[in-house]
Amino acid sequence: MSLTTAVFTGWHRFLAVFSADDRQRLLENLCDAYHAEAGAVAQFTQHAHRMYYPHFREGLLRIAAEAAAHIPWLEEKILALGGTLPQRSFTPKMGRNSWECLRLDLEKAQRGRVNLLEWIHTAEQVEPEIVVGLRRIRAEKQQHCEELRDMLMKSDPYTPPATTTPHEQVEPQKQAWFEQRKSEWLDQERAEWEAGGKQVPWAEWSGEREFRWATELPHRDLEWARRLAEQGAE
Repeated sequence: MSLTTAVFTGWHRFLAVFSADDRQRLLENLCDAYHAEAGAVAQFTQHAHRMYYPHFREGLLRIAAEAAAHIPWLEEKILALGGTLPQRSFTPKMGRNSWECLRLDLEKAQRGRVNLLEWIHTAEQVEPEIVVGLRRIRAEKQQHCEELRDMLMKSDPYTPPATTTPHEQVEPQKQAWFEQRKSEWLDQERAEWEAGGKQVPWAEWSGEREFRWATELPHRDLEWARRLAEQGAE
């Protein structure tokens, strides 16, 4: 083998290893982003129910719903790169009152915005298409930071902890409404599965639907909050 051929071959091997390392790093970053978004959805949703003021509750639920919309895209990219989805197990930090919850939520959104810069830099070297999606998520994260900061500034650090509210008093009604919505949603999903020839085994399909429903919850929570607000205005 000539010296030129040896150098050429060695250089291509080096580039192949470098590319594989970058793709693995990108996959790890996407998994981190997935875990961060799912954790944010869980935290914002729980904190929404501790808000003293209804408009703060609705604002947090809307932010949670927008964050939840990122999860299917991240899931798709992780699987396309040959990865497996991270475990969805979270213990959200809870504040003593609305103000502390909002402070924790702002800190979480700010961390996510900073981390996304690093993840975007990695993606630029591997998958330009993924860069577009990550930049979109970061732009929404920036908007969420501004909204959370505005809510925090308008909140009182000495706001008493949220006690029993009319919303909590109708919890049984809310659960019944959620069950009805889930049943309707599953019926529609099942009809599409059957029309598609049942390409996925039932057990796998059922597990996927439970996961999908979990990502739907913030949207349903927001729908419920708006429904209550409309009833209160009547």
